[in-house]
Formats: sequence, structure tokens, C-alpha cells
Amino acid sequence: MEKNTNSSAAASMDPFWKCLECGNTVRVAKPPETCPSCKKKCAFKDVTCYTPDCGGPGNIDPQL
Repeated sequence: MEKNTNSSAAASMDPFWKCLECGNTVRVAKPPETCPSCKKKCAFKDVTCYTPDCGGPGNIDPQL
């Protein structure tokens, strides 16, 4: 997982990003240019939960 230098309060608000190449998920403000897991330049999808159905912010939406 990529190291986050934000404070823990700010980090808790960061979205979850899923690598579309290997499926690795990281929690950072912006998606990384290179996936920390597969080491490739990949596209990332925001998989943060934004509804109460999946627990709201701070959780990953299992449907994504």
C-alpha cells in the first residue's frame, strides 16, 4: 500500500482507488501514476462508498 503522509484525520477522508490492471486498492487523495503493487502505469477507479447501503465514506463499495 502506498505510504500516505497526510494526517490521520485527513487520510480518513481520502478516497479508495482500485488499480484496473491488478486490482490493488490504495487510499490516497489522488490516484498514483504508478501502481505500488504491479509497478505499472495503470488507470485507477474510485471505489469509495458514497451511500449508506455500503457503509458510507470510509468504506469500499463492494459493487465496484
